[in-house]
Amino acid sequence: MPDSSDSNRRTVAGYERCAQDYAASVPKQPTGLYATALRQLAELLPAGGRVLDVGSGPGWDADFLETLGLRVHRTDVTAAFREVQAERGHRVDALDVLADEIADTYDGILMLCVLQHFERADLDAVLRKLANALTSEGAVLLSYPLGETEYWEQANSGDYRVVLWTGEALDRRLRGAGFVVVWDAHQDESSGPWRSVLARKAA
Repeated sequence: MPDSSDSNRRTVAGYERCAQDYAASVPKQPTGLYATALRQLAELLPAGGRVLDVGSGPGWDADFLETLGLRVHRTDVTAAFREVQAERGHRVDALDVLADEIADTYDGILMLCVLQHFERADLDAVLRKLANALTSEGAVLLSYPLGETEYWEQANSGDYRVVLWTGEALDRRLRGAGFVVVWDAHQDESSGPWRSVLARKAA
């Protein structure tokens, strides 16, 4: 099995090199399934609720949630993404969810297009960390590519670790971390099918 810290380091290094291009290539306004998923999260949370955005990237999803009345704490492990958002006037804190503790408590957590970069052995600890950072009825929104394999995606900017999960396998992990799935949906992308899943912290 690949070393977790090495996989994380190599993946982050790739994003450091492509952050500007990535920000330019991603639609600034979430549409389709992603807009629906963000609205689903907002509907579960109290008005003015506080959301932790893990892997905020260029910040477009955080912008969208703020238009829905939520307060978003933007974080990213990649310094280049933090710089992209700083240029737009946003504060983004450094957070490596694999290694760092989450100090505060939130009504919701957003982690889109992130968990596929974690090795399988690391996912349970990450999900428990997210659960511990939520209020008693808090919710987490995740998105990830569907499948059962794992591989290194090679691109001009670097190598990216990709670990795929079936819906059933991911939901077992969520239940084990103390979550109840309340909504999910699928969308076909050029790279294959993706799933968004919204889970609430179990009472």
